Amino acid sequence: LKGAQLRAARACRSVRSRHGAPACRACSCTRSTQARRGEASMEAAAAMRADTSAVRAVSVLWALWQWSKVQLRAYRDVAPLAGLAFAWWRRYAAERQLREGHFMEQCTFLMVNVEGLRKDVATRVSVPTLFSRTLRELTFHNAQMAKIINEAAARTTKRWPFLSLRSEGWLVMANINAHILEVCSSWGHAAAFCGQEVEIVEVIYALVNDRTTTSRRQLRVYLVPASQLRALPPEDELDLRRGSRRSAYTILQKMAALYTPPPTDEHTLADNGVTSGLSSGMGRTWLVVPKAAGAAACSASAPSPVGAGLAIQSAL
Repeated sequence: LKGAQLRAARACRSVRSRHGAPACRACSCTRSTQARRGEASMEAAAAMRADTSAVRAVSVLWALWQWSKVQLRAYRDVAPLAGLAFAWWRRYAAERQLREGHFMEQCTFLMVNVEGLRKDVATRVSVPTLFSRTLRELTFHNAQMAKIINEAAARTTKRWPFLSLRSEGWLVMANINAHILEVCSSWGHAAAFCGQEVEIVEVIYALVNDRTTTSRRQLRVYLVPASQLRALPPEDELDLRRGSRRSAYTILQKMAALYTPPPTDEHTLADNGVTSGLSSGMGRTWLVVPKAAGAAACSASAPSPVGAGLAIQSAL
């Protein structure tokens, strides 16, 4: 009986090998046995493929390491020459900017006094320089913001000198506002804090790259009182013989065309933001200055200028 079973099993295997039959009734082979054998063979094939992939990955990494060592040896030989070439190029670029008068890494803040531009004024400073900042100082050492300003400055033209800062404009204008208040309003805020009478002056400013200047081209921030910008006099009433005066007046004309005065209600003064209702590259601020000696005292019904100054300070 045992010999008969062995012969039947051999016959079953030979039949399966020729015809692919799933099982044979003449022996003890079952479908579950065949499934286990199939799973074992699949696992063995998968393990073999994994081993092959691992060997292949190791060989690729080894080849990459050999190539990297060659490149590092080559870079070690070339690096000193590359450093010298880069230093020479930076020096040449700086000399060329000096010859051409391009100082785009510097920003100058200019206050334009429109009354000082009139012909009938004998001696008055019309376009005084308030202060200067490097581009890194202007952006508080933020390299990404400095890159945005440089790219916007490169897009300006002679007809449109304002920097188009797009969605990042409010942040750049806020940084400029911080510099202006630090230099021009700190003493006024201190006077208001100490209970002195102060005056609040709305000022409009614009960040421009004036390409019409011939002596020196750099980033400029022009500041002008909003009251003067609303009533800009015609050109024939002004003395514009100097290039700086003409450039400043040209910028003011473009600013006046873009400027829409906010409501005059004093309760909405602090509600106007730095860039609210203004074109890209323009901003507004409020300078707080102590009142001159002998100025008329405020009426009892009017709001306290000290409280107004502190309100503006807190809003900024």
